[in-house]
Amino acid sequence: MNLILWAGLALGMWPNVFAIYYLDRKEIFQPPTDRDLRSNSYFGYSVTYFEVDETLVISAPREDNIGVVYTCPIENRTCTSINTTGIIKRLFSNYTHDYWFGATVKAGRDFVMICAPRYTTLFKPPDVPKENFTHVTNGRCYSYTALGGLKERMPISEERRRNEILDYKAHPETAMDSFGWSIEVTPTNSVIVGGPGMYHGRVMRYKSPDIHAVPTLLDKACSWKTCSARSTGKFNFGYAIATGMFIKTELSNAISSKFGTTGKGRVLFYDSKKYLNKYIEDTSHVGSMFGGVLCAARLYGNRTDLLVGAPAYATKDTYNLGAVYVYLSRNMSHVPEFQMRILGKVSGSMFGTAIINVGDLNGDEKDEIAISAPFEKDGQGVVYLYSGADLIKYKKDSDLKYLQKIEADEKYGESFGMSLSPLLDYDKNGCKELAIGSPYKNTVVLLRCMAAVKVETSNPEFYNLNIRNNSQIKFAFEVCLSVKYPTLPQKVIAELLTTVKITHDKLFDFNGKAVFTNVTSLEEKRPKYCSTFSLFLPEDGLYESQVSYTVSTKLLNHPATLPDFNSSRVILSDLSVLKKNDSVWVNKCDTCVVILTLEHYISFQHEGNPYIIGSSENETVRMTVHNIGDGVEYEPCVRLSVIGVNVLATPIGCLYEDFAGQNTLLCKGRKPILPGNKWTTDAIVLEMTQLTNLDKNIIINVLSFDNCGDVDTKNESITIRVKSDHRGITTRGETDIGPIVKMTQEDIENNRKVMQHIYTITNKGPTNWKNLQVLVNLPTKPYIKYDDTPIKIYHSTSNYNCDCRFLSQDKTSKSYVCLIESLVKIVEYAKIQIPIYIAPGTLDGILKKDENVTIISSVKLKFSDDTKVERIVTTIMLEEPEAVPIETIIIAVVVGLCIVIITSVILYRVGFLQRKKREELEKLKKQVKRQTILRRSTMPSQAPQTDDQTKILENMEEENKNDQTQDLKTD
Repeated sequence: MNLILWAGLALGMWPNVFAIYYLDRKEIFQPPTDRDLRSNSYFGYSVTYFEVDETLVISAPREDNIGVVYTCPIENRTCTSINTTGIIKRLFSNYTHDYWFGATVKAGRDFVMICAPRYTTLFKPPDVPKENFTHVTNGRCYSYTALGGLKERMPISEERRRNEILDYKAHPETAMDSFGWSIEVTPTNSVIVGGPGMYHGRVMRYKSPDIHAVPTLLDKACSWKTCSARSTGKFNFGYAIATGMFIKTELSNAISSKFGTTGKGRVLFYDSKKYLNKYIEDTSHVGSMFGGVLCAARLYGNRTDLLVGAPAYATKDTYNLGAVYVYLSRNMSHVPEFQMRILGKVSGSMFGTAIINVGDLNGDEKDEIAISAPFEKDGQGVVYLYSGADLIKYKKDSDLKYLQKIEADEKYGESFGMSLSPLLDYDKNGCKELAIGSPYKNTVVLLRCMAAVKVETSNPEFYNLNIRNNSQIKFAFEVCLSVKYPTLPQKVIAELLTTVKITHDKLFDFNGKAVFTNVTSLEEKRPKYCSTFSLFLPEDGLYESQVSYTVSTKLLNHPATLPDFNSSRVILSDLSVLKKNDSVWVNKCDTCVVILTLEHYISFQHEGNPYIIGSSENETVRMTVHNIGDGVEYEPCVRLSVIGVNVLATPIGCLYEDFAGQNTLLCKGRKPILPGNKWTTDAIVLEMTQLTNLDKNIIINVLSFDNCGDVDTKNESITIRVKSDHRGITTRGETDIGPIVKMTQEDIENNRKVMQHIYTITNKGPTNWKNLQVLVNLPTKPYIKYDDTPIKIYHSTSNYNCDCRFLSQDKTSKSYVCLIESLVKIVEYAKIQIPIYIAPGTLDGILKKDENVTIISSVKLKFSDDTKVERIVTTIMLEEPEAVPIETIIIAVVVGLCIVIITSVILYRVGFLQRKKREELEKLKKQVKRQTILRRSTMPSQAPQTDDQTKILENMEEENKNDQTQDLKTD
């Protein structure tokens, strides 16, 4: 390769674009032009790829009031409706609602499942007169093949349907279902169909694709009348379904209830027949439609992870923003654990309406995920593509970057992304194509996928740079590209431009800078391509500064920018390493003898004493390299791998690199070590909080290099013993109604006594605990009864019950062993609850006045070198009715009399009855007055006064009458 100097080269002249799907030309699918569809027929509401025929199956569920499903060959994009004559018909003319045939279409290996969830039929209960038969909605499902056409699948048997119905006379809606709003075809070719729209929702399962197979209902954990919040979903059960190895290594089914039991969505896990008593739920938002869509993917390991859509999620200042929750299957026996939440970008966009797994597109052995926001961009719709590797990292939502943003064109830009479907590599280039439905515009868009190769650019390899003689002024260096190809396509078209920029103050003839380029074609599909360049140095070779270089690689003629799609053209994976920066030293010596020694400082290593787990949050490690050789400076390099804890912070000059299949930390000095000097790394901070009692050692493996990149290494393995501290784990026991329980003879004979022994286990020590084994001992007496599950253990931060297993039983007691999987210090605690019942009549003759009954239970915490025991003692005593003493009666009588006397005195003092006395006094005064006047009138006088006397008597009589009238009124 000749030396080429590019004086004014701009490295950014080639586009650095990363795109998975080719957007320049989109393949459009629409209904036949000779068919006059109504505007809201929703062509594209559901889409699936039928690999056997290489066709898209597209539904228009509101067309013709029944629904129409089309088969659309990809080669010519001509859509033809599936013939439903004589198979789907309206049985009752009075009911003209849409059947929604094609509400969901789902392809299996050699068939397509299509359902009509609003199909109407006549319900005929055996004990009801014919004239009282009821029209009900019962979803119907059909199986389609190219040769056999459309065939109706068997519905739920009438007997099974009647067994499921609670009371169809009082509640006729219990006779209805809506099977077909969701469909899942499992890897075993069985079909699970959800009917969330009627009476809480139901789910049925076809064991095989045979059209004669009779489906069975997935048993719920309880009837709809008795479902509790801890058992199963109560609203819209069966809204979405996904299948995978979510728990252990067997297939299980995730089934959503988008409003759960209290408005918060819930996802429940089932095997092929029954509920596994495990679920996940949205614990913070009501009405977010959590579980509106489910997607199974492989992100974290060999098991299946789960993505849950909540398209109605909203924050305080937004509405229908939408969110997608990522759950990873880390623990073999638990449901997938929450990892992160991806939020929508715009209010009203309903981000997460559709989520699909499009497979591994970039070669990292993790599935990529497509998520739609069908009402973003003023209702036009957007589809986002995310890297599976990014979804398993602990990132804030704001830091998560998408791989590609796919926007709709204006001509079909309305509800774009309402449905998504992957195509299983139609054009044989190793990655899945993507079909996107825009049902408000009766359009489906097909995007072709561009395969990706992973390219890693190496650091330049300089030959004999630091052991040259004085006559050497020209040096060669080599730059290599390592390429990892996907299995397909078989033919690869790509050209890579590699640019090397060398910088040094005394670079010969190039004014301190030189640029080298090379174009590499990947047509031969070689795993490695190398190019050699020449570097000129001054003859004296004595430098005080390093030779710096930058190596970068670009893709020429990116296929996303070309007018035509070619399935052989590849792009560069986002995992590619396309740029390297570093520097090297130039040294001079005749005979270079290197002697480097390694010394380490570990803050938590104390000779003879183990490290107590949890005694600190962080610890540090420092490495020191001594150069005790002669005549040459050497670049110090130390490579570390830490087993047992994570590295929380790394100093400047330390980077993570893969080495021998391990993720190691490579630390380099800022300059070479002169003879007789040393170099010490800055503090490498270790995170100690993740240690638990299960950990026994922390191992630090150290490799030191004579020169960075040399193969001559020295290794050392340092083991630090760690020990758990259980002294802070305490148990407190109590009886919920008190340690002494009193019972009367009436209680003994007729009433049941209920109590609970409650043990609270807390961890106030330094060590986080896992798999704490608890031995529970319960007394066995004729008068003591327990639940079928006698021990209930509740964890403070988890929604699962800990497991308890029966161990043994003798005449006086029985034992259980329970496992508390996690007990984080300070934060977590566990409660052991033992309900105890004493049935009526069982203590008769046993509990007496002078003979108490004692109930004793105990728990024993088992540690590796110790045990702790806590007991609860409950004493039952007989309570007899007490007679009232005579002294008490006498005191009560005396107190009553005193109260009566005091009350009388008070009433007299305030003038009670004084009004009546005043009225009697007034009458007396009037009588005295009349008698006085009468007496004076009868006395003798000197002149006759007959007329005056007569008048006086008449006045007195009149006055007397008035007084009597007034008295009557007063009375």
